[in-house]
Amino acid sequence: MEYECDDDLVRITSDFADGAEVHMDPEETKSCLQYNEAKGLAGIRKWLEGLYRRVHNPPTMDNSDLPSSLAQLMTNGGRWGAVQVLKMVLEDGDCFLSEEVTYQSLIPSFLPRNITVAPVRSDNEGMDPVHLHQMMSEWDSKMQGRRPHLLYIIPSFCNPTGTIMTEQRKRKIYNVAREFNILILEDDPYYFLQSPLVPSFLSMDTDGRVIRTDSFSKTLSPGCRLGFLFGPKQIVDKMAAILHLESGGPSAVSQVMIYKVVQAWGYEKYLNHVAKVASLYKQRSGILLSYMDKHLQGLCEWTPTGGGMFQWVALLGVDKSEPVVDRLMERGVFVMDGSIFSVDLASRPNIRLCFARVSDEEMEKAVSTLAEVLKDMTGIQ
Repeated sequence: MEYECDDDLVRITSDFADGAEVHMDPEETKSCLQYNEAKGLAGIRKWLEGLYRRVHNPPTMDNSDLPSSLAQLMTNGGRWGAVQVLKMVLEDGDCFLSEEVTYQSLIPSFLPRNITVAPVRSDNEGMDPVHLHQMMSEWDSKMQGRRPHLLYIIPSFCNPTGTIMTEQRKRKIYNVAREFNILILEDDPYYFLQSPLVPSFLSMDTDGRVIRTDSFSKTLSPGCRLGFLFGPKQIVDKMAAILHLESGGPSAVSQVMIYKVVQAWGYEKYLNHVAKVASLYKQRSGILLSYMDKHLQGLCEWTPTGGGMFQWVALLGVDKSEPVVDRLMERGVFVMDGSIFSVDLASRPNIRLCFARVSDEEMEKAVSTLAEVLKDMTGIQ
């Protein structure tokens, strides 16, 4: 990336591996260095609307000005959108639905408000719709408080479990949500890391009950901190007002930089790019799994994810993962302790491995070290 300064204006040129160049002229640069509309710049928002028509084709996108019509908001990373939805739609002391283990950065956002989670069982395809329906049918408001009206879910390469929900599973969960009038918070930053693409909850939402958070972090640049969300107009408009007061909106520089790239590429090239990213992570997952097969047989159990960024592992011969994680840290290996993903923060014999940014050599070293630590602690050989 090159910068040129002339008469207090900046020109920015970005070069790509395929030889393409993207230029931000002085007027574009000048504009993005000023305050801008909190909901996001028009160019990137229009481009994303076109992408979502292509990929998701939401039924509520063209519902005129109905309260359930689809609206869009650019956010300070995808996480902000998910946390803000929880803040907005939940009152102190409320309860919402989630899988038993979920994204760890979400948990601290609701603990101070005495908000609790009703954990729904999961299997290798994600959340169990049968158990969800049973929970809602048997909910006792006198004993358990107000029945949950929000469901939080990461349907694609779930963090931390790496599961992918099938279209059939999603439709069953959506039908339960319709029956019990539940909002679905579809947190889906890993969506484009799967192949083929499974239809999203948003793509089947005819009621205006899905709020979908997304991000460029997993496909272009996490450092740009640029996310976006789509959801019912009456909710998104209020979120835009909050975003305006809290931060004024996401970085305009990041928005223009990302927009210039995707505009130059067009939709087909962008989709080809994310398909290559998905293929890369699938390859990385395969390498990790080969090392796990080599070193961890009889010491751990796992269900291969086949892509994404994470592998969820059950440790055999131990009751909780914390001592194992500590021993690994002493030997220079960092893994995520399974308890921090537990919605009740309870200890569990699980860890999350991330294979996104490590070399093959580092990967095998980490896995073999885990094997040595487990053998030493459990006596399993």
